[in-house]
Amino acid sequence: MAVLITGGAGFVGLNLAERLLARGDEVLIFGPNPPPAAALAMLSTLPGRLQLIRGDVTRADDLDAVLGVHPIDRLIHGAAITADLGRERRAARDIFAVNVLGTVEVLEAALRHDKVGRVLQLGTGSIFGAAGLLSDSLDERSSPVFPDSLYGISKFAAERTALRYRSTRGLNVTVVRLGMVFGRWEYDTGVRDTLSLALQLTDLAERGARVVLHADAADDWVYSVDVAQGLLGVLDQASLPEPVYHLSAGLRWSIDAWCQRLQQRFPGFQYAFTDRLDAVSIGRGKVARRSPMNIDRIRRDTGYGPAYLLEQAFDDFLAWRDRARRAGWFQG
Repeated sequence: MAVLITGGAGFVGLNLAERLLARGDEVLIFGPNPPPAAALAMLSTLPGRLQLIRGDVTRADDLDAVLGVHPIDRLIHGAAITADLGRERRAARDIFAVNVLGTVEVLEAALRHDKVGRVLQLGTGSIFGAAGLLSDSLDERSSPVFPDSLYGISKFAAERTALRYRSTRGLNVTVVRLGMVFGRWEYDTGVRDTLSLALQLTDLAERGARVVLHADAADDWVYSVDVAQGLLGVLDQASLPEPVYHLSAGLRWSIDAWCQRLQQRFPGFQYAFTDRLDAVSIGRGKVARRSPMNIDRIRRDTGYGPAYLLEQAFDDFLAWRDRARRAGWFQG
């Protein structure tokens, strides 16, 4: 049997594909564009079987074409437009078409093809929006949700839609809200408007740049390898008691500590913090700090625990960048 990943050519999708292929699974990446050639070259060395399927999540025919032919028993829905303000202004309809209507099409397709026994839908901590600091730890059940961007609004609508299918249509779907993911395989996909602060800082440090960050820069980071492992822990369960889980590191990261390590590795790199938004040179779109996401439920039900905290993530990320660069990866 096989796993279909919508949005599989994107950042989180490639991390999932890497983990699945490493353990010998058959993986189908579904989306309008293939992954970068360097990613395919690196993934081709893994023992599993990888197939690329061109398609659009907003088109039922495209979904039926892949689900009707291939032996897919698990589906991970990760296709989304991660929009910034500029895209909101010029392409609001596209954001909702992919993030909400695309989700409806994926859920309907999973119901039509009942061999799909398990659906995992990727959510986001961005749904908390302006309410992200109202509690010390963001809980799946009790923390208030107040999305204030079209990305957050559309993803919350998609999440609630999936939960409605779970409760009224009998679909075995689980929503997993992700923290701010960074790490392996992150790149500008064309629909990911704001790259992670960790990636931006690392790119600039390699160039010996000087940067100014906001003192309240977002710090709910989680490393991509942990995210992939956590998602597979959810996917591998035949069913789970909770409809929604949080997947993050469960704690605040120290941006200063990340910058210190970068400075030690790249002595020409300089950084400073400020309270003035107009003086910020990096991460202006990531100054909305929120509380850490509570991961007690996913830990209880799947055994998840982050293995890559700051020190481990830093070492792995830079080592991966070296390997990826040798393979022709264009980041950095």
